[in-house]
Amino acid sequence: MNDGTGHGHDALLSRTGAGSGQKTGSHFSHPARHRRSGVSALKGAQMARVIPDRNDDDDEFDAPPSRRRWRLLLGLLAAVLVGYWLSPYVGAARFALAANAGATGEVLARTDLPALRVSFARQIVRAYIARHPQARGLDPFARQVVAGVATGYVDALIAEHLTPEAIAALLSARGAGAQAGGLLGSGAAPPRPDDLAGAWELFLNSGFDGLTSFVVTIPGQGGAADQGATEQERYRLRFGLSGLGWKLRALELPQGVLARLADELKSRSDRGS
Repeated sequence: MNDGTGHGHDALLSRTGAGSGQKTGSHFSHPARHRRSGVSALKGAQMARVIPDRNDDDDEFDAPPSRRRWRLLLGLLAAVLVGYWLSPYVGAARFALAANAGATGEVLARTDLPALRVSFARQIVRAYIARHPQARGLDPFARQVVAGVATGYVDALIAEHLTPEAIAALLSARGAGAQAGGLLGSGAAPPRPDDLAGAWELFLNSGFDGLTSFVVTIPGQGGAADQGATEQERYRLRFGLSGLGWKLRALELPQGVLARLADELKSRSDRGS
């Protein structure tokens, strides 16, 4: 009986030992593998802390240097274009402020006087030819001859009636009736840009008509409030790019003013002949 009990106990120990051996082999027999898994998990956690999640904002910093340079160049180009577009408006506003204040010196400093005189001469000669039938019937060569003959009278007319001081007075709020003997009208003061209404009116009546040419249209007699003035009754200030700024290069006169100047030119040429 003891032998049977001992044998049974030995068999139980044998089965228990076998089961223990299998458990040990399946769960604790590879410690190196568990160490490698732990190291990998630790490295992954460290990298997750060092490298944040990507988002769209990172593209700006991850862009290649050539792309960043192109973006910078495009930004600079846009800034230059905007500055160029705004510059004549700023120049015209400063000119208008000086004109309305009667600052003759500043107005003349912002005026290209030789170009202004050439502009006046061309306008007066064209008006002279257009108003007289005998001149309109001439061929182009004969018209050039007539224009050449009239040049001397035109220069004298400009020197007398279109002096720099008279032009500055014409563009001021005072008008030019007294200084120019009434030939230039009652004045062509641009809108005052120092208040919102005047600045808006100046902006609406201004614009480019060429890459380096900027025009400000001003109502003729009756002032800025004269909304019924036709295109032929308006003065136009034509500015041109000069260096880094804008200067007045032409003052386009209304048809009525040009008609009076053309008649004065005809009277002088008839007396001279």
